[in-house]
Amino acid sequence: MDLNMHLPTLLVTSIMINLLIGGMLWAIYHLRHRERCFLLWALACLTFVAGTALAVVNEITEAPGLMQFTVHLALGGSPLLLLAGIHALMQLPMAGTRGSSRFLYGASLLYLFGLVVSTGWDPVAARFLTALFSALVFSLAIYRLAYIERKPRLPLRILQTLFGIHGTLMMAQVLVIAVSVTGSAPLDLHGLLKLILVNHLLLVSATAMALPLLAFTRAEQALVALAERDGLTQLFNRRAFYREGNLAFEKAREDRSLITVLMIDLDHFKQINDRWGHATGDEVLRIVANLMKAELRDDDIIGRVGGEEFAAVLRNNNREAIEAVTGRLLQRIVEAGREVDGVPVHLSASIGGASLALEHAAFSDVMASADRALYQAKDNGRNRAEFVTASAAAKY
Repeated sequence: MDLNMHLPTLLVTSIMINLLIGGMLWAIYHLRHRERCFLLWALACLTFVAGTALAVVNEITEAPGLMQFTVHLALGGSPLLLLAGIHALMQLPMAGTRGSSRFLYGASLLYLFGLVVSTGWDPVAARFLTALFSALVFSLAIYRLAYIERKPRLPLRILQTLFGIHGTLMMAQVLVIAVSVTGSAPLDLHGLLKLILVNHLLLVSATAMALPLLAFTRAEQALVALAERDGLTQLFNRRAFYREGNLAFEKAREDRSLITVLMIDLDHFKQINDRWGHATGDEVLRIVANLMKAELRDDDIIGRVGGEEFAAVLRNNNREAIEAVTGRLLQRIVEAGREVDGVPVHLSASIGGASLALEHAAFSDVMASADRALYQAKDNGRNRAEFVTASAAAKY
């Protein structure tokens, strides 16, 4: 790449690109119910534009130290606003958690002090400090993105990669300036900084376009949750549970492995609603859902398939382990349900289980077998688990 590129031309190109991206983010902010993350990201672009525009003026007119201070303050503030937008997306304060905020405030104060001291007499030192501060902020942004629990992970990985390259380029600029100042090796400082600027422009454009992807992914996941999750318990609703169950059934048939379906029904739940009210009944359902999530494994499928009916697909092939889990779940339901919202509910549940067998042609057949076992548990006195016994020839 030609290192003799006209610097003002590069800076003007940067201004135009960031104005367009900042305007796009500003429009998204107004179209998406004024989500604060988009406002902060738009301001990050516009702050970068302001710093770059002032840099153009400084390059042409060789402005005094105050102008250089303003340039670097704007260029250093841009990644700070970008990080604040990520915090807003995560519903954190602008500076993040207590530990990160202390680090950020301390680094910002040192950066400001360094700019005040250096810009009046050494603009190269100010450029060094801005590059170093930007690298630190991008490193913190990478760390913060790692703690966003969201699927798919692709937008997060894209942003982490871009931030990593950003930080690397800033550190490269720091090293180039340091080597040039010490004179330990002959370097074309102006040309190398131009090369870094070109790559930085490309990265800024890619980053600004990846940020909306992250926010849109969050919105899409929220819509999916509304469509697939039971609003009260946050478990799979009936439709989503059957879809995931069918997938697990087909995979088990293909792999010639076992799955076990559990049907869980709360005993005398209607009496709880009638006697203690629907608010207490809703709290009972939430308690049972949380107990199921705590007792079952992360890769098990759990859903609320009826008013007081829950179901689960277990991928554990060990019958003894399954019986131990169901026994423990029944015990915990009794313990947690003795008193709910200050009233003696005396909750219990009945469980029916069935494992996949050759006689099951579809997932619905396994569900039907588990349902029959559930009725058997109720007929045998409730607060117990019963399992369908498949014939030896029918087992996998």
